[in-house]
Amino acid sequence: MKDKHSEAVRRLSCLRLAVAAVFLIAVVIIVIVFSGELDIYLPEGSRAADYVPEKGIVRVISDPKNERHMTVSAIGRGREFINNNGNGGGFEYVSVLPGGIVFDKLNGNFSGWKQIVAVTELFLIINTLLVLASFVMRCRKEMFSYSTLFSGGITLLWVSTTVGLLIHLLNVGSEDAIFSMMYIYSLIKDAGGVFMTLSIPVMAVMVLALTVSTISLIRREGKSFVNLLGLILSGFIIAGYAFGILCIGNLYAYGSEQEMRVFNTITSLYDTVFVYFQAMLLSASICGIIAVLKKPAYDKTHAIILGCAIAADGTPLPLLKGRIDRAVSFARAQEAAGGGSLIFVPSGGKGADEVISEAESMKAYLVSQGISESRILLEDRSTTTQENMRFSLEKIKAGCDDPRIVFSTSGYHVLRSGIISRNEGLEADGIGSRTKWYFFPNAFVREFIGLLVSKWKQHILLIVLFALFFAAVNMILPM
Repeated sequence: MKDKHSEAVRRLSCLRLAVAAVFLIAVVIIVIVFSGELDIYLPEGSRAADYVPEKGIVRVISDPKNERHMTVSAIGRGREFINNNGNGGGFEYVSVLPGGIVFDKLNGNFSGWKQIVAVTELFLIINTLLVLASFVMRCRKEMFSYSTLFSGGITLLWVSTTVGLLIHLLNVGSEDAIFSMMYIYSLIKDAGGVFMTLSIPVMAVMVLALTVSTISLIRREGKSFVNLLGLILSGFIIAGYAFGILCIGNLYAYGSEQEMRVFNTITSLYDTVFVYFQAMLLSASICGIIAVLKKPAYDKTHAIILGCAIAADGTPLPLLKGRIDRAVSFARAQEAAGGGSLIFVPSGGKGADEVISEAESMKAYLVSQGISESRILLEDRSTTTQENMRFSLEKIKAGCDDPRIVFSTSGYHVLRSGIISRNEGLEADGIGSRTKWYFFPNAFVREFIGLLVSKWKQHILLIVLFALFFAAVNMILPM
């Protein structure tokens, strides 16, 4: 099954490469077919018949049906001013590039640009569908993989870029000044800003949920730094939007073209870095929900129960009790479905302030629920989730050559626990117990921070690559 999945992922990657190759070939063909001419629509009050080239590098052909429309046809190569000799004043400034491509220096249009924009949008739509398919495929077979989480974030960014360009493409045929390549260039440079704008409703709901749940959590369990994480993240999101939209968005820089390009690089880089972490947060939320809702097959041999704090008398607290109950309910559902009984692996060592180990506490509770001691395999050395997975796997493999494992933890902890288990070489499904509604969002924030910290080097590398990309884009593309 795993080999079939890997083969399907590989084929999907090859298909994406093939689509990219076809796109590049299509762009080359368009450039060749449409080179030598460029349609220009003049501002209101101007007439194409009044425009005359200075050097004769191009020829101007006016449209008898539309006095504002003219076709500029290349004769030579170089820069050309096309002056308005009528009463309206003004000029057009074009360049004839190698291959006969006519480039309008005033709005960034070039020979065949409309066709290239249309082909680009088609390419983005197809790639969006392929990226979505890849993400869905990963969620089915590689749910507990950081690459799946990353794939979700990239999918969101890709979709926002496609939607932004599609909105622009709907204006094809318009003669308004805004309909030009300058808008496309700005869309590329401001891809982060587009995502910020499109995601405002979703982020508003998330901020509201975090705020309400955190306030409820503080009222019930008191103030602490951990309990304030939801409000802190909400504050960062609001501040990020306020700075990006209200401050940078309304800031006008003046100076040379070079100074403007540097300013644009800084602003687009800010938007993109902010949006990168925003996309990762949304992707983690989506993956976390999918991980909790996903139902493992009833064919398991072992159920690892991840430990957490116990009461002063050694009994499980409600959070841990929920994890045990979830494992027991899964085991009974599996038996009812004819999947056979499984062995419970309570996993957790003894903390400095605990009278017994978390594993022993869980074992006593399991026995009270009618589980035979012969079906309980104790793991009482672990102090972290990594050790939970590693030591439990060692115990299981000592008595089983082909284990099929499910782990039970709190709902908000399923995704990160699954990723940790995969990193520890444990191929397992996860099940999550219910937690109080006000506890879940704040707890998930902790899990998200844990996921970021675990891959901090990769995040820094990607931010550096973003910086280089947007520096290049802002320094090369027309303004």
